[in-house]
Amino acid sequence: MRAAVTDGKGKVWIAEVPRPEPGPYQCLCRHLACATCTGTDLKHIHDGLPWKQTYPGLLGHESIGEVIAVGGKVTSYRIGDWVLRPAAAYPGESLGGYTSMWGGFAEYGLVTDVAALKAADPAAVANNYTRFQLPVPRDLGVSPADWTMIITLKETASYASSLGVRLNSRVAVLGAGSVGIAMMRFAKVFGATPLLAVARRDEPLAYAREVVGADAVVNAAREDVVARLRELSGGAGLDLIIDTSGDPELVVRCLPALAESGKAAGYATYPRGDTLAQHVPAAQLATGRTGEDAAHEYMIDAVRLGLVRLRDYYTEAMPFARLAEGFARLQSKQAMKLVFEMEG
Repeated sequence: MRAAVTDGKGKVWIAEVPRPEPGPYQCLCRHLACATCTGTDLKHIHDGLPWKQTYPGLLGHESIGEVIAVGGKVTSYRIGDWVLRPAAAYPGESLGGYTSMWGGFAEYGLVTDVAALKAADPAAVANNYTRFQLPVPRDLGVSPADWTMIITLKETASYASSLGVRLNSRVAVLGAGSVGIAMMRFAKVFGATPLLAVARRDEPLAYAREVVGADAVVNAAREDVVARLRELSGGAGLDLIIDTSGDPELVVRCLPALAESGKAAGYATYPRGDTLAQHVPAAQLATGRTGEDAAHEYMIDAVRLGLVRLRDYYTEAMPFARLAEGFARLQSKQAMKLVFEMEG
């Protein structure tokens, strides 16, 4: 089967690898689509994540697949189900000589029926990644490409909620990439007023305001960020700064815009050996949590009720064969987020 591989030196390509073989508690999925995660995938490609990686590796984690075969002891899935996050190889494993970087950019992958496994053996330990492998309904008229978006949306909604974003919270989100706009959307859904977007390019800032719902935007490349944030918060200062940019210097630059009890939190990944705690005083630092699995049903309801339009969170869908071209577009900032459709 075809799968995306990276060498950690800036190169990504499609290689032939063995198709994974499901065990008795596993399903084989035909991957339908997989979305890019700019904050993680690009760092994988350039060996820039905080933890050490072994290369070459199988890339991608925002995948969706259709169950095409079930193991003999599977009880929770049926052929035809759509499931998020099938993986060509689980973290800590390898396939065809390639390590797992989750392996979502592949033609086939596995999901594990943890409920059936635990029912048979309560002491059994499943790979932690399996908790993200959750079904989505096929009856809402949502395309596989669109469904991949709820992975990031679940993470950002959980993070904003865990920080206590509520009605009339004064919030600034730093960074207007795919994660930033998802964070903005749920900060707004939870009641942030004003919700302020801070970034360095006009185009994504305009998108944040016109499509996602930011009340105002600040261009950090040419404006006095602190003065503008103070002004836009009515002089009261911010309750929260949420960084999705991965730029500690920008966070530090914005800290004087916090209210006396305001906090800054870092959702982004930072360069190896660096953390936001090295730059932000402890009294001003907040720690959020993601809960992708816990937010799953909530996000399906949010889609069903029209709280989010999934198509707003990616630039376009492309055939899997154009993977290298797509990643080049991401790196040159010609695209915010892309979805690769496996059959294209």
